[in-house]
Amino acid sequence: MDRPLSWLMTATQVPASGTGGGIVRYTVELARALRARADVDLSVLVEPAAQPFFADLLGSAAAVHTVPALPTAARSLLERWGTGSAALRRPFDVVQGTKHLLPRSRRGRQVLTVHDMLTLDRPQEFNAMKRALLSGPYLASLRQADRLLCVSAATRDRLLAHVPDVAERAVVVPLAPSPSLSSVPAEEVGRLSGTPFALVVGDPSPRKNLGFVVDLWPDVVARHPGAVLAVVGPPSWGPTALGALHRQLGETGALAALGHVSEARLRWLYENAAVVLCPSLAEGFGLPAAEALALGARVVTSEDPALCEVSGPEARHLPVSDRSAWVEAVGQALLAGPRRLPPGARASWRSWDDVAAETVDAARQTAGGAAERAS
Repeated sequence: MDRPLSWLMTATQVPASGTGGGIVRYTVELARALRARADVDLSVLVEPAAQPFFADLLGSAAAVHTVPALPTAARSLLERWGTGSAALRRPFDVVQGTKHLLPRSRRGRQVLTVHDMLTLDRPQEFNAMKRALLSGPYLASLRQADRLLCVSAATRDRLLAHVPDVAERAVVVPLAPSPSLSSVPAEEVGRLSGTPFALVVGDPSPRKNLGFVVDLWPDVVARHPGAVLAVVGPPSWGPTALGALHRQLGETGALAALGHVSEARLRWLYENAAVVLCPSLAEGFGLPAAEALALGARVVTSEDPALCEVSGPEARHLPVSDRSAWVEAVGQALLAGPRRLPPGARASWRSWDDVAAETVDAARQTAGGAAERAS
């Protein structure tokens, strides 16, 4: 057997808690799965606050390298220039960027995960500083990488629309639902117990299109008095679009803004919602749709290509131009009630071990050679 690949994963976006949105989940779950493989010797690059979390996850403090605790912009520049940590100067077999950037150094096989192309497709949702710091370095990192891991075929299509010359290096490695959601005991959300509700999971950035569902909710309540729209997710990191009626619905109890919830509560919400709604205008993958389906929930999504790809025929896909269709679909789900898996049953979904195996295979299939590409 060949010796294990020495592998450095950049994970500076992960907070001290180890929890967060889709990219944080990706980084943590992939690190856990890579750590379990005999053919990978994993190290991570993190902010100091996350060092205890990753030392526990990897079972070794020596495998956790830190960068200075700096504002995101300054830290990103250090990562891109390959400074701020001695680990960026070590000769790893594989260096993986999990969010937008790769170090400019040409050490090892360089792998970059492509979650989406939002900085180029929807620049209006980023402030001027983020546009300046991300767009150019992101494009340079894309062109520099030996292997590009796209989280969906839809994301690969968007990548090639902007950078067509990377086609031979871009492969699709879809994500998987979090294993903890199916293993942790569900914890009831008391305010929704016995209440018919629909669920939206995600931040309120404009692309998530939360306002669309919020503003049609009075039409749902008119037909189904007492129905509640439950909203889970962190605040937006940029512009926010909550919907014109968000505050009013919250005051009347027709909307429950739950913010961040534990894995145990999120499982309960998925399992007890009449329907999980994914109205997003642009996704790279659409993890809430995958999580909901894996737990047996009924799902309605927009016609966004990534959401349609991820949820497939198990979900219903509706145009966001057709408000009445969404009202009707939600109403039908509320009448039917939660759709639960039979006791002991488990939806058939790929695992993070699958994601890790395909990631390692993709890295092994390239012999490096980024040195001659533009940076």
